[in-house]
Amino acid sequence: MSKVSSSNLVHDPPPQHQVFINFRGTELRNNFISHLEKALLNKKVNVFIDIRERIGKDKDIFFQRIRESRITIAVISSKYTESKWCLNELAEIQKCVLAETMEVFPVFYKVDVGMVEKQTGEFGENFKKLLEQHHSESEKWERALKFVTTKLGVRVDEKSFECDIVDHVVKDVMKAINEIPTDQGTKSPRGDIIVLPEGKNIRGEPESSSSWSSKASPFFGIETRLEQLKEKLDFESNEVTRVVGVVGMPGIGKTTLAKKVLEDWGYEFSHTMFLDDVREKSKYPEIHNLQMELLCGLTNIKYERKEQTETDLLLKFLKVEVSKNKVLFVLDDVSEKSQIENILGEREWLKEGSKVLITTNSKSVVKGMVNETYLVPGLSDNDALNYFERHAFSVSCEPSFMKLAREFVEYSRGNPLALKVLGGELLGKQKSYWESKLGTLAKSPISNTIQDALRIPYDDLNLHHKNLFLDVACFFRFEDEYHVRSFLDSSVHENVSEIKDLADKFLINICGDRLEINDLMYTFAMGLESQSSSEDSTSGRRLSNHGEIITVLRNKVEATKVRGIFLDMSEVPKEMKLGSDTFKEMNDLRYLKFFDSSCPKECEADCNLNFPNGLRFTLEKIRYLHWLKFPLKIFPRSFNPKNLIDLKLPYSQLEQVWKGEKDTSKLKWLDLNHSSKLRTLSGLSLARNLQSMNLEGCTKLETVHHELKNMESLLFLNLRGCTSLESLPKMKLISLKTLILSGCSNLDEFNLISENLEELYLDGTAIKGLPSDIGNLQRLVLLKLKDCKKLLSLPDSIRNLKALEKLILSGCSSLVSFPEVKQSLKHLKTLLLDGTAIKDIHDVVHRLSINQGQISSLSHYDLCEWRHGINGLSSVQRLCLSRNDFTSLPESIIYLYNLKWLDLKYCKQLTSLPMLPPNLHWLDADGCTSLRNIEKPLSLLLAGTEQSHSTFIFSNCTKLDQVAKNGIVSFVRRKIQLMSDALVHKNKGSILDVLIKICYPGWQLPVWFDHRSVGSELKQNLPRHWKEDGLTGIALCVVVSFKDYKDHNTRLLVRCTSEFKEENAPLIQFSCILGGWTKQVSDNPRDIVEPSGHVFIGYTNLLHVMKRDRGAKCVGTEVSFKFEVTDGAKQVTNCEVLKCGFTLIYAPTTKPVHSLCTQVYSDHGEQMSGSTTAIVEERYNQHETGATSVSLVAPTMASEITKEVQHYEAKSNVEDIQNEAPSRNNVDANPESSDHNTNGESMSPGSSGEGEVFKNESPKKEETNSTSSALPLENNTNENGTNNLRERLEKPIRLICLVISIYLGAAFVLRKDNKKRSNQ
Repeated sequence: MSKVSSSNLVHDPPPQHQVFINFRGTELRNNFISHLEKALLNKKVNVFIDIRERIGKDKDIFFQRIRESRITIAVISSKYTESKWCLNELAEIQKCVLAETMEVFPVFYKVDVGMVEKQTGEFGENFKKLLEQHHSESEKWERALKFVTTKLGVRVDEKSFECDIVDHVVKDVMKAINEIPTDQGTKSPRGDIIVLPEGKNIRGEPESSSSWSSKASPFFGIETRLEQLKEKLDFESNEVTRVVGVVGMPGIGKTTLAKKVLEDWGYEFSHTMFLDDVREKSKYPEIHNLQMELLCGLTNIKYERKEQTETDLLLKFLKVEVSKNKVLFVLDDVSEKSQIENILGEREWLKEGSKVLITTNSKSVVKGMVNETYLVPGLSDNDALNYFERHAFSVSCEPSFMKLAREFVEYSRGNPLALKVLGGELLGKQKSYWESKLGTLAKSPISNTIQDALRIPYDDLNLHHKNLFLDVACFFRFEDEYHVRSFLDSSVHENVSEIKDLADKFLINICGDRLEINDLMYTFAMGLESQSSSEDSTSGRRLSNHGEIITVLRNKVEATKVRGIFLDMSEVPKEMKLGSDTFKEMNDLRYLKFFDSSCPKECEADCNLNFPNGLRFTLEKIRYLHWLKFPLKIFPRSFNPKNLIDLKLPYSQLEQVWKGEKDTSKLKWLDLNHSSKLRTLSGLSLARNLQSMNLEGCTKLETVHHELKNMESLLFLNLRGCTSLESLPKMKLISLKTLILSGCSNLDEFNLISENLEELYLDGTAIKGLPSDIGNLQRLVLLKLKDCKKLLSLPDSIRNLKALEKLILSGCSSLVSFPEVKQSLKHLKTLLLDGTAIKDIHDVVHRLSINQGQISSLSHYDLCEWRHGINGLSSVQRLCLSRNDFTSLPESIIYLYNLKWLDLKYCKQLTSLPMLPPNLHWLDADGCTSLRNIEKPLSLLLAGTEQSHSTFIFSNCTKLDQVAKNGIVSFVRRKIQLMSDALVHKNKGSILDVLIKICYPGWQLPVWFDHRSVGSELKQNLPRHWKEDGLTGIALCVVVSFKDYKDHNTRLLVRCTSEFKEENAPLIQFSCILGGWTKQVSDNPRDIVEPSGHVFIGYTNLLHVMKRDRGAKCVGTEVSFKFEVTDGAKQVTNCEVLKCGFTLIYAPTTKPVHSLCTQVYSDHGEQMSGSTTAIVEERYNQHETGATSVSLVAPTMASEITKEVQHYEAKSNVEDIQNEAPSRNNVDANPESSDHNTNGESMSPGSSGEGEVFKNESPKKEETNSTSSALPLENNTNENGTNNLRERLEKPIRLICLVISIYLGAAFVLRKDNKKRSNQ
């Protein structure tokens, strides 16, 4: 940073600083700088030195002073590079000079210019030392040092008279000041530099606050684009030549960006050149030799046309001269590759390290011609709004105009030219004018300035491409790209697309395989179409206005050269009668569509076009024919479909498409859905390229004829609802991927017609079985057999469907068994078995989870492979078992590691639930009216599952005992704590969401909700500093009464609206869904049975509240909650929130042990030292940390562990573990284990183990829960020696415990399995 002495005079700091002195060193401060400062002050020059700045301000104020100055004197000495502040100031000075807001006068004080440029000598050594500490700044500082050496300056050496140098510098400063236009010596239009008039003191008079920055029209967002372009040009590499194409739609800022690169980086090159208007100049080669112009411009030689011989000699000479130095130049507005070739030639004259920019409106122009291509993006919404505001308002956007301003910004899609022109047009206009202009933008042509710019790439198109562009804009603006390309492209080659040619020139966009035309380009296209129609009303007209269409249909003369008609029948007010020859003369008609936008499904739509005498037409050029409720029973004989590609006639009167065979070789899409009178498909045998056929709802169609056999390209066949169809003919459709036979209620036999099927829908058919060769469908992903009431069994060959991911057997009421799948269905993710007649659900789950015989070897099974599934069979993610009569689930369900969704609704005989898999996110057990017991814990809690959103619904499970409810709540608390820890350590869940939702029958809030209230509202004053000490979230709870509740809604939601109000801070509000359910189409009504009380518990993070930075202030917070039951739109009647409560969730203040399951009980009531949960958790921890050695385990510890194992085995062998009911110990509450304080503040839910922690006051009877010890935490009070020993022994001990636990778990499961087999 520059440091200047006060000299012998102390002056008051001036209000503005026009000359900034940048230097380093005490020696300079007390000598040269002090003399220079005094000389400038004597000339009444407003000079800045650091002594003028009041102490206490931030050091960054010096950068502001630089920007406020118009002249900088940079005094470079050998110690200059000792200071990062000096170099940072020099970089800032460089920016200002390049922005033409400042001049810099270098003074090289006892240092050579070459040493500064190349950083050598003492100057360079100091620089290298500084870079060791600030390596990231090297590029910026080197560029600034090189930059300053390119400016004319003065040098001070040992022989110089410093007073003469000072005089010389001051004279040049005065010259520069005098060249700046001023107004009475007080304000310059170019900036805030002033020369104080004679007689004024150093303070002078306050000047206007206007500055150059307030008058400029900056290109917002250009800095980001410059950085991106800089990376592609690779300025860091001085020996690599880079040619970069800068492409984008007209007006996007390509030229502005290229010029800015020249301004910012041109000083680093010996020669620079901006060659403009390459497109236009190339049209006149006799006038412009562009290569000669470029070379002359690079060498500063005036270009004059000469004889060819002289020109050749001059070219050779210029190439030699240019090749001596690195150059930077721009070729602006290039339209053809040949232009680049003619200008750059073989590029042999480009010295290594040169950089070239080529701007163009076409991506294909620079393809293969450049090293990199930079696609200039539109401005972001924020930058676009700022840029528009700059032009549309004299000061800033008025609040009442903000919404309209955003509408115009949205229309422009970040195009700077459109923003500038629209803003200029709206400047100073009334709000009513803005509204009127916005309403007409999409209908009327845009301004000539924008129109002319957008027309540039359009004019480069040939006539065919121009027609394609207008076709897309008028008819297919947001359609599928392949679909539109098929009937617009004239090319027969798959790898050539004329649609993509339009995208190449930014006339359209292809995003996600869909065509898009933004509002700006659409308005441009509508202007072109309007202009074309007015010039020649019969030439290729595209009609979409209903009034204009009706006129044309009635006036047959005007219809002769219509290219397309899209008529929205909802706009036709009444039935209109037309003649049979309405379309007879439309020989150029390519696109015809009659549709009804008011009814997307078209079932209730009406066609108000009436042809009482039928229709006669040829339509030889027709490619796209969509006609809602086509009135004819058969097409006219004269109709020629040879160019027809897409035929869609929903709800038509067709009985037969046409008589005889017609040339349909180009037909790809046929849609005759709900043509209820259609009886035959004859006449389509030549449609060999047909890809999709939709015959849904053709109820009279009895068979599909042999014509289908020839359709080798058919991919999609939909016969849904063809109720007269009884069977499919035997044939091989080699390309067919999707076959839909849903609802073909008379189809009693299914024949395999393609072995490449990926999706097969047979739901609602009358089939009794599947063909034995169904296993040949090696690509089948989905098999839907829902509601096949007559289906008796599945063939064993179904096991061969190796790609099958989804198997739906819901409602197959006659299906009594499930085949043994062994190891083959390794990709199966969804299995729906609700409503079947399968009795032994144990057998099904057993087959999915583990093979017969594997139980016996479980003790040797490496559980680290669990996450991949045992033998690949546990891939099922969604399992539906609702509406079945089984009484329990098998314990082996725990091995379905990937299971996320389990549906047990209306399983009225289900009495107990085993421990569920660890990744289970969603469980719905609504209506399990016999369910009493739930295993503890409800589900495994493993590393990696703590972030999964969890929803567990036990609505209408009225027989759940209190122990089961306690187990549910205990599981919730452990899950909350695990998720809370994850939020802290992994910084996840920053977006507000309810992460855990639980519902079960009950009337009481769990006791650990320490803030509670009767009714639906709760207000609480939180203690100061409540957000500190690891706050991560909040648990919410309500009790809802469903008195006489009948489910007439599609969903039920328990909503919580919260408000957090801090002192002197804005209100924070948020709303979240605490729980509820959504009724599916096949679900029974969820009528809540008596008793009707239900408890809803939810947990959400509070990170969005924590983000508010209140510093270290001690402030209080008032929080309020309001709960309600809604259907998403309105409040649900017969539902009342009786009680509500909340508790704040804090992360543990000490590091928790990874295993969150503290104690698990055996069937004997003994506490086990390890559980299945602990086994898997510890195994995962060991697997992830890589602990493999046990050699460090203390022998005494190992001995103690072995004794405990032997003791447990001895007891286990004596007692009968199968017949004795599990005892659930009710441990006394340990007051020391609770984080609940005497003031009633919140506690960590991790403080509970298997049960509940009591509050100090006596809980109500129904709130009584079992308790256990707190989660184990590391003891931070141990001495360092103990800590070190524990850390050394922790991993080996864990591994020993893991091996023992696996052995115990395997022995435990094996004994139970053997006991079951012996009882069978």
